[in-house]
Order: sequence, then structure tokens, then C-alpha cells
Amino acid sequence: MTHEWVNSGFCIGFNTDRGLLLDLDNMKFRKALWIAETLLKRHKLEGFLLIKSSSKNYHVVFNRYLSWRTITKVLFSLYECVRWAVFQMKEGQLTLRISKKNGRDKPKILRQVGKTDNLIKDYLEVYEKFRNF
Repeated sequence: MTHEWVNSGFCIGFNTDRGLLLDLDNMKFRKALWIAETLLKRHKLEGFLLIKSSSKNYHVVFNRYLSWRTITKVLFSLYECVRWAVFQMKEGQLTLRISKKNGRDKPKILRQVGKTDNLIKDYLEVYEKFRNF
């Protein structure tokens, strides 16, 4: 597996070790939405943002703060999240891009569901702060 490094300027990310973030690559919108809705209901995550990061790539930010142990359990509870889980577990935190990167536009928020008063609020503050990056 080769990694795509930032080759033009810099990339700004939002990271946390207290909330659930997903980076869902190479899938259709309906599949990303299904994953977000399934985890929301199954784990009582209060709400989510579904964000398009690039063509066929999506991010999900859930509202509820969680322990790292619970985050790990949630990520490994759904097959479609296992690859992301393995990569992020070794990092010890979850990170999503909020700026342009290698010619790709800034991620665009597509859908907001449920509560937005915790992690989503924090994410949106950083997202807006770096609006022009």
C-alpha cells in the first residue's frame, strides 16, 4: 500500500482521541450514509455530519464523546470500518482532513443528522476557522 503525501503546500486536519471520526474511501454515497446511520443507531452516538472529501470518498463526524476503548469497539463492530480502525489505532487518535489537499477541494458537508452540541460543534469551529485554506 502506498501513501499519498501532501505534495503542494500543507494540509490541515481535525483530530481527536475522544470522539468517533470515519474516513470512508472508495464507496457510494448510499453506502457511506448507511454506515453513518447504522453506527448512530447501534451505539447511540447522538448525531453525525456526513462530509464529501473527494469523489467517492466521505468523512463522518459523530457528536458523542467516547472513551478510546469505546471508540475502538465501535470501529471494529462494522466490517466496513475495520481498515480505517487498524490504521488509526496504531496512531492513537483519529484525524480527518479539513483543508484542500493535492488539488482536491476542501471537504464539503452534505448532511447533518441529530444533535450537534459536542464533537460536531468542535469540528465545525475548526472547519470554519480554516474556511479559506
